[in-house]
Amino acid sequence: MIRFLNYILPRGRMLLLLIAFTVSPAVAQKINFGAYTTSAGLNLYPSAGLNFNDKQPAILINSNVTVSITLYDNDCGYVQIVGDATRDITIIVPHTVYLTCGASEIPFTCQCAYSNLGSTDVNVAKMSAVEISSGVTVITVPMLQRTLGAPAPPPTPAHGGYSAPTATAYLFLYGTLGPVGNVAAGTYIGTINVYVNYTTY
Repeated sequence: MIRFLNYILPRGRMLLLLIAFTVSPAVAQKINFGAYTTSAGLNLYPSAGLNFNDKQPAILINSNVTVSITLYDNDCGYVQIVGDATRDITIIVPHTVYLTCGASEIPFTCQCAYSNLGSTDVNVAKMSAVEISSGVTVITVPMLQRTLGAPAPPPTPAHGGYSAPTATAYLFLYGTLGPVGNVAAGTYIGTINVYVNYTTY
């Protein structure tokens, strides 16, 4: 927006001031991960989170821009899940999260994928990840993908001296920030809370 101001100087001369207002950057946009479980023996290890300024350094307010981090971007976040290989797990994630700076909000639409082939290498796991349909917030999957054929026997109950085999699964988190509208410039922070527990039937 450009605004012109007239200012009357002594002796009747006019001075035309041109004041240009540029679009300001929103400064920083980051989503942290909170990973929670109430199941004994299930361990969650979240990555550092999503930083949209790593994807696009200048994100401008009033630009209506959207910034997407995809599953295959280096900026994609994840939660490593380590637990009983014979059990199923239920994962709960939000669909929409808001990044806030004071009273201003920028929406983030969360997308997820999981990998349960047992790889302990995050990059290998990412290549086999199964994307979850947009809008789905609760899924139940085996900790370790089962082979085809007859159903596996039920898990061995915990008892003295028995240690269940463990497996590693990954939940990948990514999605789209924005559109960035008429919000204040500043640092925008949000949190994605992920809940993972052994499934009870």
